[in-house]
Amino acid sequence: MSYHKKNLKDHLIDIAWDICKIESWQKVNMRKIAHKANVSNTAFYRHFKNKNDLKAELIRRGYKMILDGRKDTDTFAGWGAYYIRFGLDYPHIYDLMFGNVDLDMSIYPDLKEQHNAAFDEVLVALKNFMPGAIEKDLKIKAINIWTSVHGLIGYLRRGDLQDSLSEELKWIENNLEEYLKMTTFR
Repeated sequence: MSYHKKNLKDHLIDIAWDICKIESWQKVNMRKIAHKANVSNTAFYRHFKNKNDLKAELIRRGYKMILDGRKDTDTFAGWGAYYIRFGLDYPHIYDLMFGNVDLDMSIYPDLKEQHNAAFDEVLVALKNFMPGAIEKDLKIKAINIWTSVHGLIGYLRRGDLQDSLSEELKWIENNLEEYLKMTTFR
């Protein structure tokens, strides 16, 4: 199959996304991607300087999905539920984004901006929910929500819980929006 140069880059990113989504970032390699794209190994390097450039593209795509999810929900708890489901549905992508990111952010400053934008969405939502609150209180509440959501993702993903999730945990996973309403706000 032949790809126009512009389409090839997107196709390579799609292939890498699929590998990472299903297997993990550690299973993503240039030869495998080139082979699946039916192009030479050197074709990959016409679009990416190195593997970190590809990693940055996958992280960008993940943040875009998270931020787009905010636009598709009409409640703050709904967005939190979407965010948690992203972490559960795309565990390897989530780990790539929020694990020990070993990218030099001075090379990829937009990734830090996207991370900050995701957190800022929490602050914006809280301003609507807590009108008149001082900035310090909003930030403390936002950090609490941010860490709670990330902690809940980790807790729900624990392998040793999958076979024996308590009824309460099953309820939380199936009713994320209601759970967030009960635990996040006064």
